[in-house]
Amino acid sequence: MEGIEYQNVIFIILTLVGVLCVALGLFLIKFPPKKINGLYGYRTSRSMQSHQAWHFSQRYSSKILTVIGIVYTILGLSSLFVPKLDDMISALISIVVVLSGVFVMFYKTEKQLEKRFDF
Repeated sequence: MEGIEYQNVIFIILTLVGVLCVALGLFLIKFPPKKINGLYGYRTSRSMQSHQAWHFSQRYSSKILTVIGIVYTILGLSSLFVPKLDDMISALISIVVVLSGVFVMFYKTEKQLEKRFDF
């Protein structure tokens, strides 16, 4: 297609991270960790305080991760239709977007844990 820049840094980063987040989110929805562990799943001090909190946080964070991945992918694909920016600026924008999504996932999951469980 004429006018579309496939070497757009925002496209590469957000689309790649988006697809990985969707895949990981769907994997964690299908195969959530059964036992509290320090290696696999959504692991925070709050989520590891009880089995109920653990199971809830695994389901909730996996769904959010999947949605965030879809948003990243859409943003990455839509970046093909805007003028190409400097690679450093594109990388910084991508990092801010990715970190914002991670923050949203942690914030929303921790708020729900706080709301549903007495800690």
